[in-house]
Amino acid sequence: MLNITKEQFLTIYKDTPLVEYVDIFYSEPKNDEDVLQNFIISKLWRLNNLYTIIDKWGNEVRFNMNLAQHKVYAASIRHPRLIILKSRQQGISTLWLVSFFDDAITNKNFSIGLMAQGQDEASTLLTRIKVLWDKLDSNIKDILNLNTSKDNTKEFSLTNGSNIFIRTSFRSATLQRLHISEMGKIANKYPEKAQETKTGTLQAIAPGNVAVIESTAEGANIFKDMWDSAIKNTGRLSLKDFLPIFLPWYDDPDCNSDIDQVITHKHAEYFEKLEKEANIKLTTKQKNFWIIQFRELEDKIYQEYPSSYLEAFMKSKDGAYYARLYLEHIKSKGHERTKLYDSNLDVQIAFDLGMNDTMVAKIFQTYRGEMRIFDEEWDSGKPIQYYTDILKKKPYFDHVTRIILPHDAQVKELTRRDGKTRAGVFEEELPGILVYVLDRTEIEDGIETVRSSIPNIWIDPEACPYLIECFYNYEKEWDDKKDCWRSTPNHNKYSNGADCIRYGCIGADWQGRPRKAKKEYNQPYANTRGHDV
Repeated sequence: MLNITKEQFLTIYKDTPLVEYVDIFYSEPKNDEDVLQNFIISKLWRLNNLYTIIDKWGNEVRFNMNLAQHKVYAASIRHPRLIILKSRQQGISTLWLVSFFDDAITNKNFSIGLMAQGQDEASTLLTRIKVLWDKLDSNIKDILNLNTSKDNTKEFSLTNGSNIFIRTSFRSATLQRLHISEMGKIANKYPEKAQETKTGTLQAIAPGNVAVIESTAEGANIFKDMWDSAIKNTGRLSLKDFLPIFLPWYDDPDCNSDIDQVITHKHAEYFEKLEKEANIKLTTKQKNFWIIQFRELEDKIYQEYPSSYLEAFMKSKDGAYYARLYLEHIKSKGHERTKLYDSNLDVQIAFDLGMNDTMVAKIFQTYRGEMRIFDEEWDSGKPIQYYTDILKKKPYFDHVTRIILPHDAQVKELTRRDGKTRAGVFEEELPGILVYVLDRTEIEDGIETVRSSIPNIWIDPEACPYLIECFYNYEKEWDDKKDCWRSTPNHNKYSNGADCIRYGCIGADWQGRPRKAKKEYNQPYANTRGHDV
């Protein structure tokens, strides 16, 4: 029984050559001759009719692609490189195992790489390949004149010259196919191996050959960096670029339960937001499933069974300071909006100062207790004048009235021979603009100020991508020995931007009155609750 309807098939494979095979896909061969002449030429038909796998319950079954597998396979027809972020157990690794096995038996001299997290996972892959081979109809083997030439723990080779390599790492191999499973876990446990895969293995695959990286989310690592890069690359994809594919839990038909659950107010809020954002209607069985999983996984459910790619990278156990609040009050309420700048309002700029470290500028306006972050600047290894020169060229520079600096702005700027402090350099470079130096405060207090400010923040997602990443990824340090979060922030590439956000929330003039009081002011983003810093 096929897992997708004809209507779904035509939608999923729209604008691909596979649309021509729709009749074959939904037909039964009349006899063996019909199979050979009309059916076996279709790889999609072969994938759903020739191969035996071990399913999640340990049973030998004929492989039959589910909805998620069809979506991913169709994406690979449109673009050869995929990066897949998924909820658990959607069968994506199985799809590529079967697909690449099919490539091996139907093509000569193909080199296929299957990269596993560890030796145990590699051994499992080998076992699954042997099942595919052993259960393949002997008539198919005879037609293809195939046999095995090598069968060991690292390599499965065929007499047509094709090889399937099963490794935990690839160095100088030349491959026509590559699949990397659970890249997020590999990146966390073996970061050097993950980096080597990006800089080495992927470079050995000629453009146009299929390369697939898939994983559940595992926090901030190289997999997340690659995913973020793919999401941001909205232009025309080159053959070296990755097409991002997200597979949410609610598209998985196995994510349902007949055991009715009590829906709490918290559950109902989550379901209501999800239905609104995804434009779907959850069934009672889907809600039952989610509640049962939440009871077991708690906050880990957002990583293991995400409903959006943003949710997937949310930190659990309060490791991230702002991620959940950002999703709840900014992302889900439409506070991400382009073209926030209003020429009727003053402009304020908060800086996190660094020289060898990253220096960040958060550029924003306020009105009646709301903050509109409409631009950002950041770089490293540059003096203060580099940033002031950039600001002077901005179209909104004449409206800048306030520069907010951290308490350490009172130290002398080492790049200056006249002994001026950092604050003094800003005053010299930007005469007539108030330079406001913050008092020294506890970081924890400043973090709470940001948390209470988030419901009143708007931000431009196109102009401020780095600051948005900082909202999502600013986190506590992790104590490996005690297996818990420390109370201190983790200093990484997101912490400088997070510091800048904090300084802006502490030092802003939150009232922000219009520059032209007599002109009627259009306030499409304003709210009436105000903000008490």
